[in-house]
Amino acid sequence: MKSNGHHIAKVDDILNQWGFVSNPYYDHELLPDILFELFVNREASIEEFYKSIILNTSIFCIEGDYGVGKSSFFRRCALGQEQLDGSNIITNKITITKDTIEASFLLTVLSAVINSLKAASNLSPESKDKLAEIENVVTIQRQQSTEGSLYGLIGHTRTTGKSEQHLPKYTNLNMLLDLSELGDICRADLDKKIILPIDDLESEKCDLDQALYLVGLLRDLIFTDNYVVICIGEPGLREKLSSSGRTRSIFGESIVLFELSFDDFKQAIKKRLEYFSNDNVFTPPFDDEVYEKVHEYSYGDIRWAFNSLNRMFEVLVRKNYIVRTYGIPHVLPVLHEIEYKAFSSLESNEQKLLSVLSRRGPLSPSDKELQDAMGSDRATIQKLVQKLSEDSSLLRKKKVSRKYIYEVGPIIKSLENSNLLKTN
Repeated sequence: MKSNGHHIAKVDDILNQWGFVSNPYYDHELLPDILFELFVNREASIEEFYKSIILNTSIFCIEGDYGVGKSSFFRRCALGQEQLDGSNIITNKITITKDTIEASFLLTVLSAVINSLKAASNLSPESKDKLAEIENVVTIQRQQSTEGSLYGLIGHTRTTGKSEQHLPKYTNLNMLLDLSELGDICRADLDKKIILPIDDLESEKCDLDQALYLVGLLRDLIFTDNYVVICIGEPGLREKLSSSGRTRSIFGESIVLFELSFDDFKQAIKKRLEYFSNDNVFTPPFDDEVYEKVHEYSYGDIRWAFNSLNRMFEVLVRKNYIVRTYGIPHVLPVLHEIEYKAFSSLESNEQKLLSVLSRRGPLSPSDKELQDAMGSDRATIQKLVQKLSEDSSLLRKKKVSRKYIYEVGPIIKSLENSNLLKTN
């Protein structure tokens, strides 16, 4: 039997024939040095980010449609800010789901702040003790939450030095006071602010009304206790979040990210091909027409675009395609085969809905045209679109006038010119 090393060497050899050290399209979380090298055409937006930080804007949004690169943009700016002056401590991203409640949200924020402060140097011994004390309470509370005790029904233990104090339940007010104390530690010991990035604020991923309320809980921290909150999510996010009386007066201007143009998309691909090549000598796997078609299908969802290129290149490598640049006639069937697997794995009524929307264009569950085509009532269709729109590559939700309409995502868009949807 051939060794694992033999098989790995064979794959490396195939990649080497193409001229690459690894798959150049792989849409992974890029390391800092790679992220700086490969970032494309967001200079004006990056400048806006730094202006917001330097001008001490307490809370602002990064807005953009599906897959435009909001999270990567934030990582790029955060890494740059840390390298420039280190004037802020940036926690790991915090997410709010449809199930997030007050206590779980505040515990998540506490954990993120604690982990960031633990990594900092120059904390005083007293601050380290206080940090350990708060961490102990948070750890116990998170453990209890998995046993149905999230609301502190059995109390908690706060350790100070060698003694233990049994205290009442760990209320939301307790958590906010501890966050305030951590903010004071950061200001006094490190002379820095704490930046809290709250990501995935999109109507498909969370209840935006609940998210609005949860962000509002941090209002006093933002005003007085050394915190900056950055909300990352869908277009119009600032308008939604700032509609609350608790946060309206403190919101700064949003940074709005638009989809990359085709020229920018090509430039991003060119940078990747060169970066992951052997001494800049390589064979481009696909021609510009392929990139243009993928960009057209993507609706600007660059995440889906690179993921599709990644999987198509994997097919070329796995099936030992001849090393040369491939065009639409060879590549489109590969893309159809890949995406049809995702489509065919859906339930029959889900397939039917996507096929109808593909043929008839964006529609709302309340539209009679869609109800007649589906042979279903509004409530049934609403359940289907809610489920499918959780994956924006299948179905996308848009607000037009006062109602939501749904249009097919890139996966279905890429299948429209094939015969694969016509049987449904």
